[in-house]
Amino acid sequence: MKEIAVLGSTGSIGTQTLDIVRQHTGKVKVKALASSKFSQKLKEQIEEFRPKYVYVHHYETIPKELIKKYDLIFLTGEEGLLHITDLFVDLYVVGIAGIAGILPTYYILEHKKNLATANKEAIICLGEILKKQYKKIIPIDSEHSAIFQSLKGEKTKNIKKIVLTASGGPFLNLPIESFKDVSVEEALQHPKWKMGEKVTIDSATLMNKGLEIIEAHYLFDTPYSHIDVLIHPQSLVHGMVEYIDGTIISNISVPDMKIPITYAISYPDRWETDVPSVDFKNLHKIEFFEPDYQKFPLLKLAKEVGIKGEAYPIVLTVADELAVNRFLSQKITFDKIPVLIQKVIERANFGKPKKLEDIIQIMEETQEIFKQVEKEVF
Repeated sequence: MKEIAVLGSTGSIGTQTLDIVRQHTGKVKVKALASSKFSQKLKEQIEEFRPKYVYVHHYETIPKELIKKYDLIFLTGEEGLLHITDLFVDLYVVGIAGIAGILPTYYILEHKKNLATANKEAIICLGEILKKQYKKIIPIDSEHSAIFQSLKGEKTKNIKKIVLTASGGPFLNLPIESFKDVSVEEALQHPKWKMGEKVTIDSATLMNKGLEIIEAHYLFDTPYSHIDVLIHPQSLVHGMVEYIDGTIISNISVPDMKIPITYAISYPDRWETDVPSVDFKNLHKIEFFEPDYQKFPLLKLAKEVGIKGEAYPIVLTVADELAVNRFLSQKITFDKIPVLIQKVIERANFGKPKKLEDIIQIMEETQEIFKQVEKEVF
């Protein structure tokens, strides 16, 4: 039986991971759960899955009767994070959203543990200092899971091109002039995927796909010139790899995160899911076309930032998270998200990070640059 630790257990990826555990009772057991704070949902997860370890990020306590009833080892704070990321488990599943996932990801990889993750921000920000350890990672993002599977058994030197697909988000056909009037509710209505708020807004701006370009560069050790993006509204083909002999291997399934999560947990085997198959008989059309970089400038900016390298991918990641948060709190309009991010990138001037402390410093200073830019723009 596999033992796993689920970090970010109450979020979208975490709850779907636990759905898979329910479906495969007898094959996988939850040894640890981690969340940013104690909640009713975490309490219910503890009662159902009976983990040995529970980590809560904020310094707080969970009910003593809960600890006693289930004989829990309760962890919190920096010392607790070090402990929860160094357990004897077969796999860590990280579903923590945004930059909050950077430190746990760092410790898991430093402890040389197997990692399945959907946190692209951590992969990007740690890429310059930990990319040699990325071979321990099984990606959960549907696109990177698709590439991971399409590369299986193949040699990196034989890759001609990696193609990531994007649905185009909710505003694919919306005129750019209307972006200033987009509401938070409208931006959170993704046409194909059910995800957390941050990644859903990133999908609406296509920044999500831009970040995935940088993530693919680090995960698959592939130059940016060999990574392309195509808009694919049907969201059935999640990624493709073209080889030097002209062969293209693709990964096709209905858009459901349970598929890549199940694959990550079951790897190198495959387990059954309750997700329906693609009905090719009734598939009337399947489309691919170039992105509109004028409407979605963040996609182009992300690739440029990746090529520049150094600390710029870190700056981009932090600036994006801050801009998205401002939009979600209705402090800026949707069309101002790329404006803020672009100006922060232009203002940043950092060297290449060499250790975790450098990354933390770059992130902190980027937050200060963002605040200054925000004052100037508004």
